[in-house]
Amino acid sequence: MRHTTFSIAPMGGVILPHHPNMQYLVTGHIPGVEFELAFTTDGSKTWHHAYNFPSWGLSLNGYDLQSPYLGNAAALRIFYDLPLSRNRMLGLKMGLGVAYLENAFDLNDNFYNSAIGSHANVALGLNLYSRLKLSQNWILKPGIGIHHFSNGALTLPNTGINIAMLKLLLTYSPTGFETPRRIEKPFEKTKLEFLSGTSVGIKQIAPIGSKRHAVANIFAIAQKRATEKSTFGAEFGVNYNSSLEHRHVGVEKASENSADNYRVYLSGLYQLNFDPLAVRFQVGTYLFPRFEADGMIFFRYHVVYNFNRWQAFIGLKSHYAKADNGELGIAYKLK
Repeated sequence: MRHTTFSIAPMGGVILPHHPNMQYLVTGHIPGVEFELAFTTDGSKTWHHAYNFPSWGLSLNGYDLQSPYLGNAAALRIFYDLPLSRNRMLGLKMGLGVAYLENAFDLNDNFYNSAIGSHANVALGLNLYSRLKLSQNWILKPGIGIHHFSNGALTLPNTGINIAMLKLLLTYSPTGFETPRRIEKPFEKTKLEFLSGTSVGIKQIAPIGSKRHAVANIFAIAQKRATEKSTFGAEFGVNYNSSLEHRHVGVEKASENSADNYRVYLSGLYQLNFDPLAVRFQVGTYLFPRFEADGMIFFRYHVVYNFNRWQAFIGLKSHYAKADNGELGIAYKLK
């Protein structure tokens, strides 16, 4: 039986100034509120049992960022809520959606917002919580989390905003919180799978207001589904970023050499499977790049939808805490 739940949570947090020029944006603790509508899976699919009957739904957040240069913010996310223990006392909530920032950077009216140059942004959320049953119909979920706003370097400035949050979520279910009996089926071993694909993106570099540049990747993936939940693999590819030859680094001028735009890379990947959806995480390194100012390590976060032989994905690439570009891509599963 699928359960529908309704939740509300007071939140409190602080901006994490991951860049030196953001220190003055931290002026106090951030109050916020969250409203949540969620649906518990009913056991009709194998992965429902593998994840101990997770929930999915929509969350709406409001924040007072305690800065005249940022104003208020709101975020609407689609999320998965994954129990991490059999007794469901510990869980992880992952969300992806859109955010609105009241006071974006403006050259004339809001010059001191060094974090984000757009009102519309991507919103990411990651929360770890415990679960306390109050009654047959009410539970309490105290937790901690990180909420992130970024436009994927589509519009400068874009150092992004990271908020460390404390949350106290009160959840009501009209039908109670009983879950179906978990059935553990033996996992059928899978073969190594090979994919080939491409992804594209757009980004802006300094100075603010300059033209946007194209980003593209071609890649090959080798991956193997190790359990009902988890897939492991590696990706090898070539990244083309047309902005790199125009990047000024410190006191040095841009090279104006188009060879700088190409970077061969290798990454490891881990994927959580919610057939046909999946959430993919990657950590990678560049192999002998000409342009090295971004550092040698990058991260990628993708939401993947699997068709029969094709997959489509959307996501974000970053260098540590700084977003590099958004990505939209497709891949084909080779025989």
